[in-house]
Amino acid sequence: MSKSKASEIFEKMQKNFLNSISEEEKEKFRIMGEKLHASFDVNKGEMYDPSVINMEEALAYVVESLKSGLHPSFLTEDEVAMVQAGYGEEWYKEWGYTKEDVTKL
Repeated sequence: MSKSKASEIFEKMQKNFLNSISEEEKEKFRIMGEKLHASFDVNKGEMYDPSVINMEEALAYVVESLKSGLHPSFLTEDEVAMVQAGYGEEWYKEWGYTKEDVTKL
């Protein structure tokens, strides 16, 4: 299968452009491309802001850590508050711990 004339023109333009910029500029474009790619949700076909924290995902991450054996005393205050909001005052019982285990170690 041969390339279309438009593809050939585009590739020539791209090559000329890349040859005309410095390595530093190429690196800036590479980083910009990675950020653009990371901010696009391919499942929804929409842009999203990766700096916005999704609380459900954050809670799921903490829960998976606890399921994997992370001792609750290693959780940060924010993580404890998040799990408490999701699972209630005695959230630690979900993983077989006591209130004392949360502050132990």
